[in-house]
Amino acid sequence: MNVFSSRVRVFLALLLLPALASAEGKPLKVGMSIPSLQWEFYLMVRDGVLEQAAKDGIKEVLVVDAQADAARQVSQIQDLLSKGIDVLLYTATGSAASAVPVRLAKQQGVPVVCVDNFPKNVECDAYVSTDNTAAAAELARQVVKLTGGKAQIGLLQGTLGDTTEKTRADGFDVELAKTPGMVIIDRKPTDWLQDNGFKVAQDMLQKHPRIDVFVGRSDAPALGAAQAVRVANVQHKVWIFGYDGLRPALEAVRDGKMDMTITQQAVEMGRIALRTALALKAGAPVEKHQALPAFVTTRENVETFIARHP
Repeated sequence: MNVFSSRVRVFLALLLLPALASAEGKPLKVGMSIPSLQWEFYLMVRDGVLEQAAKDGIKEVLVVDAQADAARQVSQIQDLLSKGIDVLLYTATGSAASAVPVRLAKQQGVPVVCVDNFPKNVECDAYVSTDNTAAAAELARQVVKLTGGKAQIGLLQGTLGDTTEKTRADGFDVELAKTPGMVIIDRKPTDWLQDNGFKVAQDMLQKHPRIDVFVGRSDAPALGAAQAVRVANVQHKVWIFGYDGLRPALEAVRDGKMDMTITQQAVEMGRIALRTALALKAGAPVEKHQALPAFVTTRENVETFIARHP
């Protein structure tokens, strides 16, 4: 995958858009379906879409919030399609019924760009995400390095069945297994929520009082684990690792409450997703899957990422 060449293709396609809109006699209308606007990561993706839309002169971007409900998401996307959207940006909520919106859009000839968490058993027209497997593998290497290659780990999973959970597991779990001294002594799903991370980490600390590492598949449960460690007044060092680069996590790394996170390019993901969707609408070729790099973020470099944060 060559992100640069893909962006050149998309840029050239965008040159066709004014003519396309004029030929059809109506302005382009973008539909975007997000799992939850309560999750900062998806707010940042949305902001990237809106920024790019403003640059491209697109005045109508319809954003719907599934509120973490797959059935609601299907209904909302049906409504978007009834309103005549030209392209759909889609982040699947869980795995149940996640293929339905893509099939509905394709029946109406609406290009679908799937963003971050992908549906199962159906093919999107294009995909945009972080290279989660590579980034999670690097996270595992950093955990091994910082802990000296020996630790008892509590793993705070996301939502079982999500493609994001799977791709991060494919990177982190596989890489970690190369170091025998790194033992995952417990793992539990948190559905990506901080409160769940707090409760799960509390339970793990009670069952495994010598646990010395918590790894969150995302920042929210990692922040919950950091809170649980403070509440329990644990007397030994407990390392806390996250993934996403959300502002609260970046600030926690800066303040020494977390040790590291992996910072994604959420806003850029939104920009690329919209540009890709518009290129598809213009009939231009695009990269099928654009996987963005993510960045190791520690106390030494966290201020750079805080400064870039919207």
